[in-house]
Amino acid sequence: MRILYDHQVFSLQNAGGASRYHYELMRALCETGAPANARQDMHADVHTEVRADVDTDVDTDVYTEAWLGLHDSAYPFLALRGAHARVLSCGHALGRGKPRYLVNELLSNALAPFAGTMDIYHPTLYRRMPLVRARRLVVTHHDCAHERFPELFSNAAAIIAAKRRLYAAADAIICVSESSRQDLFRFYGTGAAKTRVIHHGLRPLAGSAAAAVALRSLSPELPENYLLFVGSRAPYKNFNALLQAFQGSGLGQSMSLLVAGGGPLTGEERALAQKLGIDRRLVVVPAIADAVLAEAYKSARLLVYPSRCEGFGFPPLEAMAAGCPALVGRTSSLPEICRDAAFYFDPEDPASLERELIAAATDEPAWERARRRGAEVAALYSWRKCAEETLALYRECQ
Repeated sequence: MRILYDHQVFSLQNAGGASRYHYELMRALCETGAPANARQDMHADVHTEVRADVDTDVDTDVYTEAWLGLHDSAYPFLALRGAHARVLSCGHALGRGKPRYLVNELLSNALAPFAGTMDIYHPTLYRRMPLVRARRLVVTHHDCAHERFPELFSNAAAIIAAKRRLYAAADAIICVSESSRQDLFRFYGTGAAKTRVIHHGLRPLAGSAAAAVALRSLSPELPENYLLFVGSRAPYKNFNALLQAFQGSGLGQSMSLLVAGGGPLTGEERALAQKLGIDRRLVVVPAIADAVLAEAYKSARLLVYPSRCEGFGFPPLEAMAAGCPALVGRTSSLPEICRDAAFYFDPEDPASLERELIAAATDEPAWERARRRGAEVAALYSWRKCAEETLALYRECQ
């Protein structure tokens, strides 16, 4: 079975939930098709461990291809090359964005007529390359942020139109949560028969003593007791609401807020922090390596994830796996994914985030219960399970 993943998401981002998903899925599928005693050696550089209970009966007919073209992915795709995977890479001459996307589109469509027929074509974003020949088209539906909050995106109409075309053409649609599946029904009227809920997996981030030192060197003013925000600060991620709640809670008198990833603060965000008088309590690390992020999770008092819409949501689970409780909105997929292991607030009640922030950060017995339960819930998510369920769907489509 030949399975193709295209360049799209890797042309537009170097790291992020969607690109992590496609890398981890391809990695797990490569392991599905590799002899059990070779799996550890294949990925020693990314700290993959072989469990004693790994099956020795493997699917040796699985062959994955990633046509990345020009890219600078944070994920080690080249380590996947082998008997069960091909990765086409041209280096990183262009930064992420539309120019790189256009070049890779030209390269991929030039290659497509000579590549033969794929059994499964699994686009990584909202379009299918027109010249790719494939027996079946399988797509992943992540979330409906553009549909729920079109006023927050300048390109919402174009994204929605592209999704509509792709979902209509798809033979099967993977939804990363039941919540995202219900949104798919609501906004696109897709028939239930061609959808399947397959949760993402989780590979806990690996820290190190060197990464712990690097964290402190990146932010020497960071105190021992701090709150953590991770990832994109797109408007629907509700970062400004966190700044207001942080100020209103009074926690800034004894704690800082570490903002990890997502780039530098915008002018609007800096102005709001200054207006609230908390700018000196913010520690901003615009880009952060996974090992350093692992140490940030381990040391944080609480991850605060106030997003108004998530199809799945990696940071809360990453935090839980590292022993850091999470405070999340009771909205979209977050209650489904985090279950009873997180602290929750009502995103429709402006006072709720401030109130629950104080409780989560200061109630020691509740914090300890969340820390223990969080580790249990995070352990339920496996990329191997995700890959096995995805491969079963691919086979059903054939």
